[in-house]
Amino acid sequence: MRIFTFLSLPLWLLPALVCAQSITMSGQVMDAQTGEPLPGASIVVANTTQGTVTDQHGHYSLQITSPVSAENTKIKASYVGYQTQTKVAPAGENSTLDFLLKPSTALEEVVIKSIRADERAPVTQVTVEREEIEKLYVGQDALYVLEKTTPSILTYSESGTKLTNYGKMRLRGIDQKRINITLNGVPLNDMIDQGVYFSNFTDFGNSVESVQVQRGVGTSTNGTASYAGSINFESVNLQDAKPSAELQLTGGSFNTFRGSGEVKTGLINDKFSFYSRFSKTYSEGYREHSGTDSYSFFFSGGYFGEKDLVKLTGFTGRTKNGLAYLPVALPDIKQNPRTNYVSENDIDNFGQSLVQLQHTHLFTDYTSLTSTLYYGSAGGDFPYGYIAESTFSQINYPLYNDHYGFMSYLSYSTLENRLTIDGGVHLYTFRRKDIEYIIPNRITPYYEDRAQKDEVSAFGKVSYELDNLLLFGDVQVRSVWLGLTPDLAFLGQQAAVPVRQWTFINPKVGVTYQFSEDIDAYASYGRSGREPTRSDILGSSTINADNLPMVRNTNSIKPEYVNDLEAGVRIHQEKLSVQANLFYMQFENEITAIGQSVQGFITLTENVSSSYRRGVETNWNYQPVRYFGFSGDLTYMQSRVRAYTPAGSDQTYTDVHPVISPNWLINASATYYGSGWQLSVSPRYVSKSYLELTNQPNLTMPDFFVLDAHANVSLWQRHTLSLHVNNIFNQEYFTGGEPVEYNKQRVPGYFVQPPANFYMMLDIKF
Repeated sequence: MRIFTFLSLPLWLLPALVCAQSITMSGQVMDAQTGEPLPGASIVVANTTQGTVTDQHGHYSLQITSPVSAENTKIKASYVGYQTQTKVAPAGENSTLDFLLKPSTALEEVVIKSIRADERAPVTQVTVEREEIEKLYVGQDALYVLEKTTPSILTYSESGTKLTNYGKMRLRGIDQKRINITLNGVPLNDMIDQGVYFSNFTDFGNSVESVQVQRGVGTSTNGTASYAGSINFESVNLQDAKPSAELQLTGGSFNTFRGSGEVKTGLINDKFSFYSRFSKTYSEGYREHSGTDSYSFFFSGGYFGEKDLVKLTGFTGRTKNGLAYLPVALPDIKQNPRTNYVSENDIDNFGQSLVQLQHTHLFTDYTSLTSTLYYGSAGGDFPYGYIAESTFSQINYPLYNDHYGFMSYLSYSTLENRLTIDGGVHLYTFRRKDIEYIIPNRITPYYEDRAQKDEVSAFGKVSYELDNLLLFGDVQVRSVWLGLTPDLAFLGQQAAVPVRQWTFINPKVGVTYQFSEDIDAYASYGRSGREPTRSDILGSSTINADNLPMVRNTNSIKPEYVNDLEAGVRIHQEKLSVQANLFYMQFENEITAIGQSVQGFITLTENVSSSYRRGVETNWNYQPVRYFGFSGDLTYMQSRVRAYTPAGSDQTYTDVHPVISPNWLINASATYYGSGWQLSVSPRYVSKSYLELTNQPNLTMPDFFVLDAHANVSLWQRHTLSLHVNNIFNQEYFTGGEPVEYNKQRVPGYFVQPPANFYMMLDIKF
């Protein structure tokens, strides 16, 4: 019943809809140099959901609802590999607008074309542009923006603020360590444990031009395996930027304050362009002593020559978090929902940096070579406080890593863009050091180990358009070496561990059929393999006497594989845009969480021989009249592990649900567009899921329904005031957790999300 109530919620707005006048814009989109039509080019009305795509001859027809003002109605034409063009629609009359797009010589576009899926590719995907990000953004980590714009994403925030401290996400119920995440193609994942911690570099989403989320295996990408999917961030565009400055001030619940300043130079002498942003964030957090004090700096600079393009991009950030990584027993939540079991003295101090130097050489307008050198690092302190014999002590678990990499892509397309071929290589070495010592004895740690991971990978992909049919093929080969070097002084000289080596061949094939200029359908198959992480192998923070035999056994935990079938339909019309797809992911030796952790922050995992996830996903935008729009996404998923036998038990559980994999995830949004302002209400529903792998009925995460709202008001045309109110009905709800011990019993433990809260942001542009 809650689902039907949820789906009917926006109906209260329907009486407000009135008949509106409309005009029709039509025309053709062509290559400016060759005059060839560009099929599949995107045509949208700026700042609305109205849009369409061109047919196989480059023609489009777009009906624009409501009277059109020449002052505020702009039509944008875009095509991958070409510069976006914007024109103003003539006021109040049907007319023709043709677009001549120039092949892009911007490094940003060339890189994105190589590493992303084309919008017609047979890939389950959503691309979120900067305009959409800005409507939702008040400084929160990037994963929380994606949760509101992309199907099948579930997140939780350890502190409850969503702007700061640690948070994690799941895609199709699969944890964040199995999601490939990149910036301009450069990996952001920690290669050893494969996670991404946006808390280390807050306000990252403010420097993003767009982000593409591919669900399932998708196209080849760099770094960790695209196992659950991939998230490809594009840094802010330099070549199209205008000289400007911006100041953002955010304040809100939990004594949260944020200041952020940005400067763009625009093109200088048509050759150089620079961008920088500095941000400072402070919050006390919703949960007790879960506050954050952080800063981040993002920079980018580019040289734009006639044939050679160079871009330097990087960021650095550091955060001090009051740690809150332990789920809280439900009885304690009932007593005090802000309970935090972690000591108030446990405050981490962690940072992360990345710099990438990219060079593109254009042999012709249709052939290019892009090469990138990059270096990344992360490190800091992670204390754990405890009481022994009435004395408070702390263990520190600092770690440090260095990541050196090189990648190169060659892209070729024919003049008609009917044949596109891309190929590339990626090499990196990743080195990590894990230390443990009793504070304050930093110079005399009792434990120190090393880990090194090296990879050589290559991919090739091709797409060929034949009338209304697009054929796609992609294959990637990854060879990976993981070396774990234990502390021999701690374990003895005989404790050497052999190097693990894996080779994965990951093929993908697919087909897209274009029924008309605004409807296509696709189907694809992909296979991907993934190696275990350090924590999967150790089941602990250290290599010790208990786990040494398992660590030395290179077959103790096996790599996992997924066979992914996807099929979907995409509709892009003037008033309605819909994507709907079916998926079936069949796993071999899945490395799955069992619903138990050690030391509070090491999730225990095991191989299960056979499991699957299958379901339907859809996302939509509908704007029946110019002043109202409805959007949202829905996921219905069935997930099962065929058989699971807990360690040390002779009982086998069959057809059990994986941990925190709800059947239903539904987002919706109803938006009213006023003159210089907009108001949105956004309900969200997530169904019940299980906290551990035996599916005990008392160890579940209950379903929940929350309602958020946000409003944006333009001030003096260039400035914006935004107000976000979350959890309006003050619901108690949880989005993560695991069983915990309470009075010698296993009871549900949760990460509590906050009651009603708000954030307000003033965005001043110069």
